[in-house]
Amino acid sequence: MNKAIAITIGDINGIGIKILLNSWRNNEINNFILFSNIEIFKKYLVKNKLKLKLNKINKNLSNINFSKKRINIFSFNANSLDDNTYKSLKYAYKFCINKTCIGMITLPLSKDKIINKIDKKFIGHTEFFQKINKKENVNMILYHKKIIISPLTTHIEVNKISRFIKNKKFLFNQIYNINNTLKIDFNIKKPKIVISGFNPHSGENGKIGKEEINYIIPVVKKLQNVNVNISGPYSADSLLIKNNLSKYDCFIFIYHDQALIPFKYISQFSGVNYTGNLDIIRTSPDHGTAYNLIGSDDISNKSFINCYKLIKKIYKNRMINDKS
Repeated sequence: MNKAIAITIGDINGIGIKILLNSWRNNEINNFILFSNIEIFKKYLVKNKLKLKLNKINKNLSNINFSKKRINIFSFNANSLDDNTYKSLKYAYKFCINKTCIGMITLPLSKDKIINKIDKKFIGHTEFFQKINKKENVNMILYHKKIIISPLTTHIEVNKISRFIKNKKFLFNQIYNINNTLKIDFNIKKPKIVISGFNPHSGENGKIGKEEINYIIPVVKKLQNVNVNISGPYSADSLLIKNNLSKYDCFIFIYHDQALIPFKYISQFSGVNYTGNLDIIRTSPDHGTAYNLIGSDDISNKSFINCYKLIKKIYKNRMINDKS
């Protein structure tokens, strides 16, 4: 089972599991372990009239009974579908942190269900793994055909974003960690980074807000003083113009929607959501549960396959950089 990839079950009623099984049956992926209660998964197969051979992975991590011809599944006790989703994250993390798996793909889940039924403090995958891996700072990184985009803040209320921007230590650490991730995980020796402003037109020299002058620019200068090649802040609406795509290695935006809206337009749901600055490699498709597409043949697995490929790429790059 050398270089196996962990895959969490996500919301079993969403499109994630269908994409996984279709990709496996079409021989587009192999060498993975699915994390789910096996009885819940069997019920899914029966409900969808699927006859697949399963191999239940034993719990002896030093000698796993891996099969190349069956779907390998690590089973655990689960009280409900949502409990199964939540525990899948924990067990997949354990396999990755122990290096039994080289990385993980987290299939989409319903945050509302987890929050309402399992964990009231659950925010999202990014924050979950930040907490379990005990990291002060992690980065949401969006990847598509060498285009790398990252929002400094993730799943927080818009009216709270300015509070984070005023924390210069937070801004500095987030960007500094992105720079390191570009070097180690993406093997970019001398990353060129550009950052957007927070306000429209990057504040227009203080006429439309002063966050750029008071907080972002001082942090950019401090980063430049420690040899981080960063430019900006520039107006967010023109950051991703064609000329810039070949000029910069990474485009940093201040908050979630500044980054996600153009990224999803560019990637057309074939991009990858990667969590930087973790001790493990974690990717996720950039589509959601998409309940409305259940039963439809108009479902693309491009994002899922790209997750699989990116894990292998980052694993290889980490191995190279560990030796250097």
